[in-house]
Amino acid sequence: MNCELLHLLADGSAPEMNQNEEITRIRVIYTKGPSLRFIGHLDMQRLWERLLRRSRLPVRYSQGYHPRARLNLASALPLGFISKAEMLDFWMNSPVPTIEIQEKLTNTAPPGLEIKAVQSVDLSADALQTQMHASEYIVTYFDPQNPDELEEKIQTLLSQEEVIRRRRKKTYDLRPLILDLEVTRFADGKPGLTMSLLAEPGATGRPDEVLDELGYPNTDYLVSRTKLFLSE
Repeated sequence: MNCELLHLLADGSAPEMNQNEEITRIRVIYTKGPSLRFIGHLDMQRLWERLLRRSRLPVRYSQGYHPRARLNLASALPLGFISKAEMLDFWMNSPVPTIEIQEKLTNTAPPGLEIKAVQSVDLSADALQTQMHASEYIVTYFDPQNPDELEEKIQTLLSQEEVIRRRRKKTYDLRPLILDLEVTRFADGKPGLTMSLLAEPGATGRPDEVLDELGYPNTDYLVSRTKLFLSE
């Protein structure tokens, strides 16, 4: 067994294979629109399993009594958020042209899930979750906001050395997870926010927790993820 295969088995990214197989790894960039806003992470994974099954691509499945499509979502998107840039890897037993893969996925995707891009990925690459570095978000408010008040709240938050919060019964410091936070104006002239948050394993910032520190309940806004940044 070569070193590349040992690496894959170690991180759980791919199953065993023999020399006669031509396993390929495919990365998909897709959107999660408003109609999928309240679909949670686990349900999103099941949605993708059904989508891949319907696509009739040569998807690689796990072994055992309950075979599952081998796929890997980059980063869980909190419930209620939408996204323009979600990322997923899946494996196939044999190569298929990426343009054909994109066509098949597009034809079977449900409303709200748009396939933006499809590309081949090196089998030896680490799992997407371990490659995650940061996420970028935009925040739109349902009611008009005063940009000067927004700016003042941001500066107050960023001036703090620590922002101690509690998540899943554990305390953590939110401040170092905020890479960038600023007021932005949209095409209609209304102010909103743009933020970049760390998204590394064990150190992931959540926009709703930043907004809570700014004094906004989750009924005041809509969050959209716009970019995912992988470590180089």
